[in-house]
Amino acid sequence: MSTASRQPSVSEIKSQVVAKVATRTITHAEVEQAVALPLYQLEEQRTKLLKESIQRLIDEELLTAEAARLGITVATLIEKASESETVARLAGLPGPVRRTTPLSQKQPSELSPQAPEEVTRIRQALLLHLRRQTSIQINLPRLDLPILDVSIDDDPWIGTEHAPITIIEFSDFECPYCQRIVPLLKELLKQYSGKLKLVYRDFPGPNHQQALLAAEAAQCAAEQNRFWDYHDALFSRQPSEGAWNFSGLAETLGLSLSQFNVCMQDNRYRAEVLKDLQDGLKLGVTSTPTFFINGRPLIGARPFADFQAIIDPLLK
Repeated sequence: MSTASRQPSVSEIKSQVVAKVATRTITHAEVEQAVALPLYQLEEQRTKLLKESIQRLIDEELLTAEAARLGITVATLIEKASESETVARLAGLPGPVRRTTPLSQKQPSELSPQAPEEVTRIRQALLLHLRRQTSIQINLPRLDLPILDVSIDDDPWIGTEHAPITIIEFSDFECPYCQRIVPLLKELLKQYSGKLKLVYRDFPGPNHQQALLAAEAAQCAAEQNRFWDYHDALFSRQPSEGAWNFSGLAETLGLSLSQFNVCMQDNRYRAEVLKDLQDGLKLGVTSTPTFFINGRPLIGARPFADFQAIIDPLLK
């Protein structure tokens, strides 16, 4: 009798050495951690494509079924839909199209011409109407979020020190999407008061000429316990053209200019900012803002509900 070989456990796989460089060993777990974020992004894109495909197939089925029920073609169904008050209202038309000749008796050449954008609006309105009348169930599996080991380093934070939820943000002061998310983050801190710690880590983009200096300036302001004031000032005065006046901002906030200017001249925090950047790259961060909510990634200037969908289950 042959005995089947025992399958290795998950912990054994993770501790397996997959490479050696001189005396340095690299484990399976290290490799997984290094590619966890890019692999998740690929799966997220795949899920998005699947959802879009499902919606297209649902749309086709709704139109085909309704056309079959009425004994007409899909093209005629969409043309006829403009006669419906409900569809016309949903399409934003002035009113339903009234016809003196029944549609079924008209020749194709007699059909009233419609602009492509109007046909699209009517089609979408008809689909919305049909969706409201039809039971639709989608069973696409939910994408599991990876949990990454993300250090808060010694970077500035706001909120509650020992909160159950820690959000680590990799951000760029010159990034417009990072600017856009600032009010939402303030709202999160308000809505989850006492339950949230927000950590700011720098990820200055190479295409943003002032991002590195802005990050250093904020760290120099942190020396005087004014990081978050300077953080808000940078984002609220994000220049569309020209450049920030870093010393001018410091003066506006009432900082010691001599201390601030010496800090900037010495590039005192350049190594700290570049360490944040390097840590982000190791995690697979490629764009800003990128968030890690108790290690779970959320990428981009996302709506409140997307943060809520991750935070609420963790709190429960």
